[in-house]
Amino acid sequence: MAKEEADTWELDEPAARTHTPPGWPIKVIEFSASGKAPKKYGPNTYRFGASLTLSVVLPRRGWSLVKQTKNYAYLTPPPDQLGPNFRISIAVPPASECLAIARRCHARAESWAYQLGEWPAWYLHERNRDMRRLWRDPVTGEMASELHPAPPGSSLSIGQWGIWEMHVSGIAGNFVIGRAPPAAPANGSLGVPADALTEGELRTVELTKHERNVKARRECIRHFGYRCQACDLSYEDRYGPIGADLIHVHHLTPLSEIGEAYRVDPIRDLVPLCANCHHVVHRRNPPYSIAELRSVITEQAKRTLA
Repeated sequence: MAKEEADTWELDEPAARTHTPPGWPIKVIEFSASGKAPKKYGPNTYRFGASLTLSVVLPRRGWSLVKQTKNYAYLTPPPDQLGPNFRISIAVPPASECLAIARRCHARAESWAYQLGEWPAWYLHERNRDMRRLWRDPVTGEMASELHPAPPGSSLSIGQWGIWEMHVSGIAGNFVIGRAPPAAPANGSLGVPADALTEGELRTVELTKHERNVKARRECIRHFGYRCQACDLSYEDRYGPIGADLIHVHHLTPLSEIGEAYRVDPIRDLVPLCANCHHVVHRRNPPYSIAELRSVITEQAKRTLA
């Protein structure tokens, strides 16, 4: 988009022009403070993440914005709000409207970042989803690669993590809620090929290792996306293009406990984790569950910010 166009460009969506778009119901959203603000800001001032949204939304509802930083907002609630858990009434788009917005944006064929209602929102159009597998040739020692092509995908995100959010993803204009593939394969198996996917078969080389199934990994990522399901880290969000398509895939039941080849379900048996979370879950045998890890992350954040 040329600079002249960018200076005057406006999103042609009714929800971009009002805080209470037609058809959006008003819902009560519950959210929590990350902790108390430093004492110098007063005894009743709280620290919140999602500063981009809360620093704007809460003052409209009687809150006082004391300070805003890149990552946090310090706000004082009105007298009728008792912390650290709070509620606000706010217009939230129904799933059907999110799908309709995504389809309209796909027809327009432009990526954008804007505001819908009172929520930050962004649409990414036809992004490349090809994956390239890299390995070192055991004979020559040279690096080799194999391209795994995939159709480009589009996505719509409305809201902000930690308060309320809705994600829509799709291929060729066919959208669904969430990060699942937008169209089921012909065999109706959520992207799992008709032939059974097995892994864990013992294969002797210089040592004995459990064989991983590349197709199962691919289907797991296609369903969940490249975002850590424990801490919500996206390598691309943090590192830009060089972090795109990076993620570990964790076996909820370790292959070493199964001890033999078995039919793997990429959606129920596997889950994407960032390298840090993947390392931490294996600090214990059996590994920590994803729910346990999420709880630990939440509690640690509270202690750190208190």
